[in-house]
Amino acid sequence: MARTPRRNPTPLEELGPRTGKESPHELIYRAYLLGWIHFGTKLAVLNRPGSPVYNAYENWGPVALLAFLSIYYGASSGWEAGLSIFVAGAFFGVLLLPRYVLKKLRMRVLEKAFGDEGGWRELWRNGGISIRLAMDSSVECEGPDGDWEKFARLYLDKPDES
Repeated sequence: MARTPRRNPTPLEELGPRTGKESPHELIYRAYLLGWIHFGTKLAVLNRPGSPVYNAYENWGPVALLAFLSIYYGASSGWEAGLSIFVAGAFFGVLLLPRYVLKKLRMRVLEKAFGDEGGWRELWRNGGISIRLAMDSSVECEGPDGDWEKFARLYLDKPDES
């Protein structure tokens, strides 16, 4: 007898059907999963000290490692080796490191924003996120000044099928 592999439920299946009593945060999360809204992140605001999702090790760790390796190889093998390590590391740092840092930052923002309402409120107060209707990009709400609860009730409180 062949067994069908168990499939994990999607986040939308885990939420279940609408009850009509969803909080604004739940409405925003559901709308994000359905593709009704675009979730914007202001990386310049979020990737700095003081931000709830900032990670200094991701930003400065590779730079410190590059400096250490350059100095070590420069001292032990000659300045040419240190310089070549520095140039190769700088090439890596300019091309690949920003993409890596921003991808990790975006994942932390999504986890914090949709993990619970407290995380959402903290990010909103920080001013690093915004929401925009997918069908009409002129309808937008930006933190910290926008009223995201009113936005959710006004634009997102509708049945999933529509």
